[in-house]
Amino acid sequence: MDSARTRYTQTFLSLQAQIRFYFLFLTFCLGFSFSHCHFHKDSDRIPAPVSPELGPQKTNPIEWIKIKESVWMHRSYGESGGKVYPANGLVILTNKGAVVIDTPWTESQTEELFSDIQSKFQKQVLYGIVTHAHNDRISGVPFFQKQNIPVYSTNLTAKLAKERGFGNPNPILDIQTRLGAGNQSVEVFYPGHGHSVDNIVVWLPDTHILFGGCLVKSLDAKDLGYIQEANMEEWEISLKKVLARYPDAEVVVPGHGDWGKLDLLRHTIRLLVAANN
Repeated sequence: MDSARTRYTQTFLSLQAQIRFYFLFLTFCLGFSFSHCHFHKDSDRIPAPVSPELGPQKTNPIEWIKIKESVWMHRSYGESGGKVYPANGLVILTNKGAVVIDTPWTESQTEELFSDIQSKFQKQVLYGIVTHAHNDRISGVPFFQKQNIPVYSTNLTAKLAKERGFGNPNPILDIQTRLGAGNQSVEVFYPGHGHSVDNIVVWLPDTHILFGGCLVKSLDAKDLGYIQEANMEEWEISLKKVLARYPDAEVVVPGHGDWGKLDLLRHTIRLLVAANN
């Protein structure tokens, strides 16, 4: 009788141990699955632009993404608040040299950009254009000026750049909205207040490429990002002006994230409608 009771007790204890083991194993699997899914959700999201008031940016290598033979996207990375943010600009290759649309996050990255243009394309930089006075667009202006290479902006962007310590771009784009660049031309357009009060877009008529900058969000964007300087009502109007002016755009490049077509502007309008409601 005692032997049977002992065997029963041992069997019961063994069953309890197995149940505890399976429970712990199941808990671990569920926890791993949740964190795994959460990680992928965050990693697929394109971070929003960073305001010029946030902290110093770290230097990261420049990435080059070919759009057309004569137009490349440069992508630089800046760190703020423990997070890394990508930002896009353009390099237009002409028979006279290269035109740079927006600088990287830092002067050192801008120096690397110049070096890459010389080594990859055997071109010298003719001039730069900055689309608004945030650090992911304009921080490299002082390096341009050290090289005696002009950087153009609107009067408003030049005023804001000076106030924020981003150098002194030449404010000619309010009057001279189309610039020559060897065998290509570059057009700028100010549609009105949107992401910032001074944001402009850049149109390349020879390649039908529209650089929307931070006025335009990528299709991966789930929200409008940094909006402390935005005008949420006028932003939609500004986007519709761009759509009406450049209906033949074949490529649209946002300030952050992957380039696409005119549906990027419509996606940004949908984000605005959702935010305003």
